[in-house]
Amino acid sequence: MCRRKCRKSDEFYIPDETDLRLFPAATQEKANDPRSPEQRVTALLRDGQNVSVDKKRPRDLPEWFDEKLFARGKEYFHSNFYAVFVANLIGLILVLTIPTILDVLILTNKSSEPYTAFRRYLDTIRHMLRWYKYDLKKVDSKCQKSVTIVHGLHCAASRISDKSGLGLRVTQKDMVLTQFGFMGLILLKKKELAIEGTDEDEMAIVHFWRTIGYFIGIQDKYNLCQGTLEEVRSTCDIILKDVYVPALMDPPAEFHRMVVTLIEGIKPISPMLDVDAFMTFTRRICGLPDTGTPLANTYSRWMYNIQAYTHDVLLTRRWLAFVFRPLLNYNMMFSVWLNVKFPFGAACKFGMKTFSRVPDHAPHPIRPDDG
Repeated sequence: MCRRKCRKSDEFYIPDETDLRLFPAATQEKANDPRSPEQRVTALLRDGQNVSVDKKRPRDLPEWFDEKLFARGKEYFHSNFYAVFVANLIGLILVLTIPTILDVLILTNKSSEPYTAFRRYLDTIRHMLRWYKYDLKKVDSKCQKSVTIVHGLHCAASRISDKSGLGLRVTQKDMVLTQFGFMGLILLKKKELAIEGTDEDEMAIVHFWRTIGYFIGIQDKYNLCQGTLEEVRSTCDIILKDVYVPALMDPPAEFHRMVVTLIEGIKPISPMLDVDAFMTFTRRICGLPDTGTPLANTYSRWMYNIQAYTHDVLLTRRWLAFVFRPLLNYNMMFSVWLNVKFPFGAACKFGMKTFSRVPDHAPHPIRPDDG
């Protein structure tokens, strides 16, 4: 029985027991090809939901690791810092539409109100920036220490979910859908987000996230960032259209509350964020049709127009982008640095408790040794 009503064209439906999409008869031959993007998505959703995050943390670089390509991925990120930050924020919102992931976030109760959301998501940003900045090859580097902590947190969350009665959580499927949140839109919505780079840059960011995925517990056969650039892009496109877009149109009951908490928690870093405006922008980027209902208040309309104008004009027209891309990049980098080192804006919003630093070895209330 379908969880959602099947389309008249019988293009796909979603059985209750999995998030597997069944493709139309006309494409079955292609979908049955194990090398095809359709079959990869099928395997990720069907098989990956039954396999937990890999508990054995890799210590050595994989044999396929390319140092130059990895470094180029870092450069691509830094040259598009602002636009990629927006892409990642949209990706975080999309991840909240996945019930199995949302269950874990609600269970931990550490992002259910704006202050704890500020702590959690600032930690997420700090870890991500360490991956993009420091040397992965050195065992004692901040990058290696960071991936070790994040891997431990995933394992701890998986154990806690199982003990709480939620069942298997933080699966390979959950990990891959989260991996999409960090790189999928960079590939699929490069033009819409005004991300500047070549195919080689895109392949570099794919390699970067394949490597990070490997270190934080994604098995190679499930890793979203395998194959040629076009294969990865096609796989991401199917995930966006067949997983995230339907989920965004019909999200879980707690989705809106968690999005509001996320946006309010991120506001010290990006004060102009508005929930209604950014959700409208998110739907636009994901290709959802315009609802035809105008934003409720003048502030939301202004914030949406500014967001759209930034990506449609300031970062698109060459002579404007020459000035505004580095300016927006620097402004966002400075804001993140300020909130990590001297969170005065967060203190104004959340109080003096913001200045109590969380040790680097335990950046999250769930520690890797929790069991």
